[in-house]
Amino acid sequence: MKHFILSLFIILLSFPAYAEGKESAFDRIMRTGVIRCGYYVFPPIMNRDANTGELSGISFEILNRLGKKSDIKIEWAEEVTFGNWVPAMQTKRFDVVCTPMWPDLPQAKAVAFTNSLFYSAKYVVVQENDNRFSSNTKLSDLNNENYTFVVQEGNMTLNTTRNVVPKAKLHILAAGADGADYFQSIISKKADAVIADINAIQQWNKNNPENKLRLLDKNSHVSLQQFPLVVSRGEQDLLNFLNLGIDEMNNTREIDSILRTWEFVPGETYLRVSNPAEK
Repeated sequence: MKHFILSLFIILLSFPAYAEGKESAFDRIMRTGVIRCGYYVFPPIMNRDANTGELSGISFEILNRLGKKSDIKIEWAEEVTFGNWVPAMQTKRFDVVCTPMWPDLPQAKAVAFTNSLFYSAKYVVVQENDNRFSSNTKLSDLNNENYTFVVQEGNMTLNTTRNVVPKAKLHILAAGADGADYFQSIISKKADAVIADINAIQQWNKNNPENKLRLLDKNSHVSLQQFPLVVSRGEQDLLNFLNLGIDEMNNTREIDSILRTWEFVPGETYLRVSNPAEK
C-alpha cells in the first residue's frame, strides 16, 4: 500500500495542473469541446435582435466559422461592457472575449491579445454643423485648452487622446458608459470632438440623421486600431490556437468575405490584415 501511495503521489506531481486542482482554459476547451465567449454588442461587430435576443454580426460569424473548422462549439456565455470585461475575464466567467477589443499596454498587464482580425483607422470626429471646423482645420489646431475631447475611463481612447492632443481638455465618461454616449456628449456640447473610427460614425449618422457627425479630416487618420480577441494572461496554448485560426482565416480571405457582408461600405469600412503574397 505504501508503494502504491508513493507511486500515485509521484504521478500527481508529474501533472501539476491536476495536482493543484487547476486546469488551463485551453485544456478545459479540449476536454469539453466548448469555448465560452464573452462579448459586447456594437453593430456590426455584434448585433442582438431586440425581440428575439438572437446574435449576429462580424464576430459572431468569425468565431462560429473558427469553431466549425476545429470541431469546437462556441457558447456565447456573457455580455460584457467596455468597463467590466477585464475583471469578468480575470474571474474566469468565460475563456475568450470573442468580440475584438482595442488593445493598449496598460491592459496588456492584465490580459493577452491575439493577432488582429482586421484594422480600423481612427479619426477626429466633430458635429457636422459645427462651423468652428472647416476643411482647413487640422488636428494641431485642436491641441489646446479651448477644445474638449470625449474619452472613457479605463478605455484606450483616454491614452490615444492624451497622446495626440495632450493640451486639450477631457470630458471623461464612466467605465460603464455606452458607445453612443461618446457622440451624445458632442451633440449636447459637453465636448467638441472625439477620436473614433468610420464605422462608428456611419452607424450613428444612419440612426441620427438630425444630429450627424463628420470626420475633421478624412485624409488624415490619427491612429491605426487593431481588432484582436482577448484571453487571460498565461493562456499561451489558447493564444496560439486562436492566432493560428485567425491567420488561416485571413490568408484564405474568409474574414474579408465576412467583413464585406456586414460593413456599412463593403471593402472600405474596415482595413484588412495585409497578405505577403499581395503587393
